[in-house]
Amino acid sequence: MAVVVNPSLDRSDFYKSEVIRDSLNPTWRSLDFAMLPDLLDTSVSCFVVRIWGGREEQYQLLIEWKVNLDGLRYTGQQIRSRCPNEIIFGLNDGYYAADLDQKENSERKKNVLLQVDQSSVRNSYSVFSLLRLHTAQKAIKQTQVTVQKIGKEIEEKLRTTAACTERKKERECMQLRIGVLRSEVERQRKALLRERETLQKERALLQKKEDAFSCKRQTLDLERDTLTDLQKESTAKRELFLKSSAQLTFRCRQLLSELSYIYPIDINSQSDFMICGVKLPNSEDFQAKDDGSVAVALGYTAHLVLMISCFLQIPLRYPIMHRGSRSSVRDTITDKLSEKERE
Repeated sequence: MAVVVNPSLDRSDFYKSEVIRDSLNPTWRSLDFAMLPDLLDTSVSCFVVRIWGGREEQYQLLIEWKVNLDGLRYTGQQIRSRCPNEIIFGLNDGYYAADLDQKENSERKKNVLLQVDQSSVRNSYSVFSLLRLHTAQKAIKQTQVTVQKIGKEIEEKLRTTAACTERKKERECMQLRIGVLRSEVERQRKALLRERETLQKERALLQKKEDAFSCKRQTLDLERDTLTDLQKESTAKRELFLKSSAQLTFRCRQLLSELSYIYPIDINSQSDFMICGVKLPNSEDFQAKDDGSVAVALGYTAHLVLMISCFLQIPLRYPIMHRGSRSSVRDTITDKLSEKERE
């Protein structure tokens, strides 16, 4: 259910209540005079109340009642309703009600004699008092309107001031950020200058190293050329050495073969070795032999061994001293021999 109130049937509504659902005895919130229109005449005592009801957003007009405040009856400090179709108004001094069937109420008022307590009867307001109250009410209403207008102007100024303050805040923040960015740019610029100086030093050092490497490269190229020439020379010498070695070997073979002609070695019919026609017995058969012929054969043999050692360039373990038939062999290895016995 919802309630709509307007001053009269031919005027627009000045109050619309909230919608109350699923209630047979709805209670709407109090009327806030601050929300009323500025040009509304609050001195009138009559207004129209319309109550709408329905389901699922389909509403229809249930009650349309022209309320006269002078015809309301006082029900007390608590809500007391005697009629099912009755609207109760809560005012400052209590609750007031009136039946919807006003004709019946008016006839009842004509036939009923009002009886009141004489001690509680007092004079009503005079016309001048009512005029003063009406004038004071108008002044209060105008003051409220003025206060609302000034309040709106103050709110507007506050919003403008807040917007200006926000812009100033943003400006200060931007200036602060710009200052920080400028400081950072200056720091980066100094760092860049230091890096450039370091880079120039490194470039100079690298240039020196490059010059040194160029000199060393030239020296290396010269040495490489020299090494190439030396390799060629070494190859030529090696070929010459191989050739000379081959020739020397061939010459040694020639000399060794010629030694066989100088000192021919033969075997006689008794299987004895003969050198230059002189018999050379075995070392076990030196006894009872001719010392002169044995000395001659040993002299030939010593000279032959010495010549072979010389041609082949092989040192002898036991050096030979060639003196013809007086040749000797010296033992320099055996430790137990005396100097006289070594030869």
